[in-house]
Amino acid sequence: MLNFPPNSPTREDQQWVIAHEFGHEWFPMVVGSNERLYPWMDEGFNTFIDLGNAAKYFAGTPYGDTIEVHPLHLYPEHAVPGNEQPLIEKPVEVRDLFWGGYQKPALMMQMLRYEVLGKDRFDAAFREYIRAWAFKHPTPADFFRVMRDQSGMELDWFWRDWIFTTARLDQAVDSVSRGPDGTTRIHLHNRGTMVMPATLAVTYEDGTTQQVRLPVEMWNLGDVFVYRVPDKRPVRRVIVDPSQALPDVERSNNQWPR
Repeated sequence: MLNFPPNSPTREDQQWVIAHEFGHEWFPMVVGSNERLYPWMDEGFNTFIDLGNAAKYFAGTPYGDTIEVHPLHLYPEHAVPGNEQPLIEKPVEVRDLFWGGYQKPALMMQMLRYEVLGKDRFDAAFREYIRAWAFKHPTPADFFRVMRDQSGMELDWFWRDWIFTTARLDQAVDSVSRGPDGTTRIHLHNRGTMVMPATLAVTYEDGTTQQVRLPVEMWNLGDVFVYRVPDKRPVRRVIVDPSQALPDVERSNNQWPR
């Protein structure tokens, strides 16, 4: 593959465009997905790798230390109900290719790596996808299958929300109560149509804090879930997604008390 990146106004922009075009040697030139039908498997995967690459290359600078959150910051502007389209739709009919082809799939891959599978499990599965489909022509189903088999996790719920729909995430803390047995209960609510694991930052009355990680299976029985604090300690404060890592569309309900 031969490419001629133009001069860019900044060193960061120049590095990005060169690395991005080099990245196309792998996607879709080695792993030969159909970039016309599925640009998220081409430009999206490439952009996802660019973000990690730029963060490492410029580590220790404001740009390098913040570039990976760029797609998350773009979410409110581009994931507009009624305008956003599922990634699976034909690219010639996409109104916002910058989002649907590049940034949203990159955000999707970040969520899968950091929030669902974890870096080690994701990286091993993604490398196996690249190895298994080098010099071949994978479809979305082939990618889904490898990531499921190699990670050991059923991911249909994830692909449905991120690729086949425009589901939106809204995790909330409805209330905190004390049961008759003295157990503190944190009442959580999934008010959107997207499901994701939940992270809670719990502050107890004695001033101590704890992070609680709840798996996505918590939503299997519906859109409400009650977390029972194991040692019955009274709770002063609860925050859902305290690091603001998820694309939650309504953060005013992420904290109790309001």
